[in-house]
Amino acid sequence: MNATVHMPAGRLWAAYFGEIRFEFIKALRTPQFAVPTLFFPIMFYALFALTLGGRGNGGSLTSFANYGVFGCMGPGLFGFGVAMAIERELGLLTLKQALPSPAGAYLIARAVMAMLFVSLISLMLMTLAVLFAHVPMTLGQAVQVFCVNVLGTLPFCAIGMFVGSMVSGQAAVAICNLIFLPMSFLSGLWFPLQMLPKFLVDIAPIWPAYNLSQLALHAVDAPSAGSPATHVLALALITVVFFFFAMRRMQRGGYRMLGARPRRTLTLVTGAGALVVALLFSGVFGGKPASKEDATAATDAASASSNTPVSEAPAGVAAPAVAVIADFDHGSAAAPYGTGWVAAADDSQGGNSKSSQRVIDNGAAGSKGALEVTGEVGNALQYPFAGTMFFPEGIPMQGLMDYSGKKTLSFQTRGDGGRYKVLVLSGTPMISIPLMIDFEAGAEWHEVRLEIANLGAADFKRVRGIGIGSMGPTGPFRFEIDDVRVE
Repeated sequence: MNATVHMPAGRLWAAYFGEIRFEFIKALRTPQFAVPTLFFPIMFYALFALTLGGRGNGGSLTSFANYGVFGCMGPGLFGFGVAMAIERELGLLTLKQALPSPAGAYLIARAVMAMLFVSLISLMLMTLAVLFAHVPMTLGQAVQVFCVNVLGTLPFCAIGMFVGSMVSGQAAVAICNLIFLPMSFLSGLWFPLQMLPKFLVDIAPIWPAYNLSQLALHAVDAPSAGSPATHVLALALITVVFFFFAMRRMQRGGYRMLGARPRRTLTLVTGAGALVVALLFSGVFGGKPASKEDATAATDAASASSNTPVSEAPAGVAAPAVAVIADFDHGSAAAPYGTGWVAAADDSQGGNSKSSQRVIDNGAAGSKGALEVTGEVGNALQYPFAGTMFFPEGIPMQGLMDYSGKKTLSFQTRGDGGRYKVLVLSGTPMISIPLMIDFEAGAEWHEVRLEIANLGAADFKRVRGIGIGSMGPTGPFRFEIDDVRVE
């Protein structure tokens, strides 16, 4: 019988809602899916952001946004990838095709189930963030990030659908985990991307979790990279591409998940995706037209061939020819240009870290003096800092210096044997997370030399400040620096 049965609108909607209700209840009654999906993001947020992190600050907003993205990945990947692979393997999808259900009901129900799970995760995270982390989040920000998370699970649904259409149920578990955890790591959801090697920072925009995290950070007014339109475009393309290939695979396997006319439905979905892309480029979504700035933002993060991030803003003031920033031989922390070296800590931003500095005798290689920096790293912020800062163009964090013509940043150091960081704050607008390079301050003087050409995560045409200090562990610290050069 080839006759097409047309269902009344009321019965059609009832069938869709019934399928959604069935999938949601089935997922809730599957503990191996529901428990880790719902509670792992909450547990990780409570452990790393609340217990080990800080409260009531911008770092808390960043953690809240990132763990919300982490929470929206699981329902999409595992809800589609694993469940669909198992049901296809057991023949349940073949059985469903014989049932009188509307076109696409199974896929829509799966997607809505994932979105409902993400809604629960987001609400629980918001409760923890507001009540226990005291995150300074407004109602408008909460609504925006909630919508970003709920809709943001759709790209992961498409990826999970593709995995579920390709492999067996057992293989789908392994593959989804191989996607889930490394992508979280490589997208900077657990710690700043600048802690990773340069080539991993450069390729971060290819991951959907990275693009979604930037949207979430933008929603809560936390520092983010790129424009919202660029990230929405990337996520829309990922969703359409993976959905298209998953449906082609299912159709070739004899599964008509989109009804009797799957090609027409696929064409409609692809056309809708193209419309979204066109609207993004025209500026309907994303708050502004997708202009040269958006293309620059995408090129900025994705191109591994460029060592210095691209910016439309003018470069800073050309760095003077003098190589030595400070040698401390005249009893002062002054520099030939800029503000000189000044003690800096996060206590000015709501933290409880402390830093002080003084010029001492007996510098490196028998020089007259060196700068001793001491203090204590606190625990009020997620990313604390205490140390010393140099602002090359006068007013702290506002003036810009162009060091792109220089080749190395070097200094002599010794200290208590702890691990410390060189920070380069740069960009217009300022890159949200500074370049951070680790070094050890051992008992004897030694040189730390950084090749500027290999430090692509910073914009050396627009340097705002250079810092040397500690970001943890908590507790007292002491180190000395001498003969700081950029040449």
